[in-house]
Amino acid sequence: MKNITESKSGSKKELERKKLFSDAFKYLDKVYEPNLRNILKRCYQCGRCSGVCQVSKVQKFTPSKIIQLILEGFEDRVIESGVLWDCLTCNQCLKDCPEQINFADLVRMARYKMRHEADQNPSEMVAHKGIYTTISELMSRPYIEPDRNLDWIPKECKITDKGDTLYYVGCIPYFNFEFENLDNIASSTLKIMCQLEEEPIVVFKEESCCGHDLYWGQGKIKTFIKLAMKNIEMFEKAGISTIVTACAECYRTFKIDYPNIFDDFNEKFKVKHLIEYVYEKWKQNKIAFKNPNEDDKVIPFTYHDPCRLSRFLPNDNNITEKVREIFKEFKKLGYEFNEMLHNKENSLCCGVSSWMNCNEKTKALRYKRMLEAKEAGEIMVTSCPKCNIHLSCIQNDFENIASIKIMDFSEFLVDHIEVIKDEDNLEGKV
Repeated sequence: MKNITESKSGSKKELERKKLFSDAFKYLDKVYEPNLRNILKRCYQCGRCSGVCQVSKVQKFTPSKIIQLILEGFEDRVIESGVLWDCLTCNQCLKDCPEQINFADLVRMARYKMRHEADQNPSEMVAHKGIYTTISELMSRPYIEPDRNLDWIPKECKITDKGDTLYYVGCIPYFNFEFENLDNIASSTLKIMCQLEEEPIVVFKEESCCGHDLYWGQGKIKTFIKLAMKNIEMFEKAGISTIVTACAECYRTFKIDYPNIFDDFNEKFKVKHLIEYVYEKWKQNKIAFKNPNEDDKVIPFTYHDPCRLSRFLPNDNNITEKVREIFKEFKKLGYEFNEMLHNKENSLCCGVSSWMNCNEKTKALRYKRMLEAKEAGEIMVTSCPKCNIHLSCIQNDFENIASIKIMDFSEFLVDHIEVIKDEDNLEGKV
């Protein structure tokens, strides 16, 4: 990363950035409620949250009891116990709550209090010694600009630093320090997009993290706001109007969390996951799906719904249906799409959220998910790079699930897309 230090001290850019970040904390009240009891007043203790909680299947963790303690005035006891660091924030409980109480939001705010009021630091619970969340935190500083490697960009794809459509890559380039082939997600996504866009696609060499993991996992809400402001400033200067991402967490962050803080975000930017991008182009008759393989063998495959693309989205967001509509087309191409036992809003979590709680207990959740995948097909497609990482990791521990091929949505689709030229469209209309 480039550290802009004394050489630019007193410059106009530095003064602008100082003002920008001095205003950051005024947004805190939009996403933080200091009295946790106010979030829970509608709860009538039906206990459904505890019944469906995925963490409770592998350890003692009872959301309804935690809620009861807070409602009865024992919030300090809950905060001091540190128990809420164990939550996966998978939102399974919200899906089944008759009063739509968002326990994940409660946990997010409680973690802020646990860090700032109880002086707790969950560093021992953060996977990979916290390197990835540390990188994200460094990016939030106003004078640090990442200097990312762009070797993953396909030679045939033209990119620019200013334009209408941005491919927001996310933190994939940093994951390559430990995890193999994740650049395929980025290169596959860009290959798909550059075939369909007339103008070069914006890709930032100095792109910053969206802040998802700090916001949901670390309780660092202020740092998240700083990252959001830094990203929005970059988007505006580049003239962006459409943001496309292949990451479920980045999508949720831009689609829901940024607009919760900045009222005009949705007016300035249209956010699409790659699933929506491909779906729209397909429905506009700009692409068709083809089979590049000559093998006549029928290949069974399945799809893992990430939490952030199912339970973390409003009910009127139908991205889970759109991806299945695409997959049903693949029956014509020699594939057989099969659902896992738990799917869509009932999908099981990959067991690790925001790099938190990668341990022996949550490995049991990952193993169970992979057993479901094995029953459904030879390939498991997902649309979250982190789910890809966590579920691939458990394959190293168990030989009986090692044969399942885990692919990102972009990797699965890239060789199956055929661009329909304008003259082809005209011929079809005659």
